Amino acid sequence: MLVTRYTDGHAFWHEVAAPLCANPVLNNVFIGVANRVRKDLRKDLLRAGVFDGSEIVLGALRTPPFRLNLAHDGRGEAGIAALVRNLIEGEVAIPGVVGEEALARAFAARWSAATGQSVSARPRHGLLQNLYEVTRVVPPAGVRGAMRNARAEERDLILRWEAAFAVDAGLPAAEREIDYITRFVDEGLADRSFFVWEANGAPVATARLRLVAALGARVSGVYTPDEARGRGYASALTAALSERVLAHGQWCCLFADADNDLTNRIYQRIGYRKVATFADILFCDF
Repeated sequence: MLVTRYTDGHAFWHEVAAPLCANPVLNNVFIGVANRVRKDLRKDLLRAGVFDGSEIVLGALRTPPFRLNLAHDGRGEAGIAALVRNLIEGEVAIPGVVGEEALARAFAARWSAATGQSVSARPRHGLLQNLYEVTRVVPPAGVRGAMRNARAEERDLILRWEAAFAVDAGLPAAEREIDYITRFVDEGLADRSFFVWEANGAPVATARLRLVAALGARVSGVYTPDEARGRGYASALTAALSERVLAHGQWCCLFADADNDLTNRIYQRIGYRKVATFADILFCDF
């Protein structure tokens, strides 16, 4: 196995990410980020591909402060030893790893054995996310209201809701910081990717639609404040966003906390079907 590291985001896209688009839903986060940072020249970006001859078997991408994101063609575990060796020789430090469960756990085990850096015992340890895809939406019946884009004047509200979502979802500390959340919200309002469900003249739920390299989209950050829960708003908003994507002939997916039975049931009721389980693993002492 040969490991190639990239400083050129365009070369990384064409040689690593584009071939992994053969399985776009499974590799949706990796593909979306790789496309978004094609022109990014930051030196702390990590882009790497593990090749068997001329064929890519494992892609690795890290945009700080996030964990190392892994994507593969189904043979990724065969490339883990070579990737770990390359990162250690390059004195690369990483806070954790995220990817399809077997792949992420295999990387974490190899990394821990080679570096002595153990898996974190914090609550985030081994957090599992179910990846779902929808091909036919079944909208919930009888939910009052309608979907619309979030408005600039609702920035403070979206900021509060995103901060609350970060806590509820148990996101790592770096993703709960107000500066990060502010950048995230401002970016989403600027590109009109934040949506709300409005009922009785007021927003009652929010979500973001993340386009993935013009191939499809991922619904993320679905949130309803406590006082508006139990009325189907999040389900209705997710269904409406999903229908919007499918109407353009694209695939649509989302992640759900594997330990949250309620959200998993809700997404399945509106037509989502499980594709895979992902592990998001943090390492100690980073």
